[in-house]
Amino acid sequence: MQTQCPYCQTIFRLTEAHLNIAQGKVRCGQCRNIFDATKNLVTKPVTPPSSLPLKATLSQVEATPDLDDFPDIFQEDVEALRKRTSWQSLLFWLLLAAVLTASLLAQIIWLWQRDLILQHPQLRPWLDSFCYTFLCTLPVTRDLESFQIQQGPLIRPLPELPEVIEVQVIFSNEAVFPQPYPEVQLTFQDSNNRSIAQRRFKPAEYLPSVDLTKMMRPEASVHLKLELKSMEEIVEEGKVVMGYTFEFL
Repeated sequence: MQTQCPYCQTIFRLTEAHLNIAQGKVRCGQCRNIFDATKNLVTKPVTPPSSLPLKATLSQVEATPDLDDFPDIFQEDVEALRKRTSWQSLLFWLLLAAVLTASLLAQIIWLWQRDLILQHPQLRPWLDSFCYTFLCTLPVTRDLESFQIQQGPLIRPLPELPEVIEVQVIFSNEAVFPQPYPEVQLTFQDSNNRSIAQRRFKPAEYLPSVDLTKMMRPEASVHLKLELKSMEEIVEEGKVVMGYTFEFL
């Protein structure tokens, strides 16, 4: 393959590999001008101007295709491009490996610690802002420990109906994120802490007038009030004589 300098008409022999390394840009070893070798390829040598020594031009044509036979400036350009390309390629693959590794670690952390991330007090506001901006929805998450009892439980039999027990509890959502209303479980125990009566209530049972398709907002409170019938076995002389536990489920 041959290319010809458009400034002094000097012809150079080069290979496609050299052309790719130099990205088509070469510097003439005779007039020192830079030109695009791909746009000046020739199949037949063009006679150079009479002002240039014929011997020098012919010697270039007959030169071997080895890199050492190219003009010095061109050889330096090729070596510089080769080194730059090598470093650019290395940096690209290192960056790609770092990005893929970070992506894999993020997926592993999300898989095993999704709720921990979604419930983090510093990360959660940022995630809420991100989803608000990009119109996405964060997955539903729950933290039962963030439901805190503010008042109660107040458990007492009704004076007019001794077999009916009234239960009142006020609890709040202390999480930094909204979450579904919890189920609650009330367990009555004997003196040996054995369960003798247990009731479990869904949100629809203790909040019949609340739209449960919406979640309980942070710092929101709920006043739970229930009436339990047929509880004669735990009432004595108008008082609840057994122990009890109140749990969020």
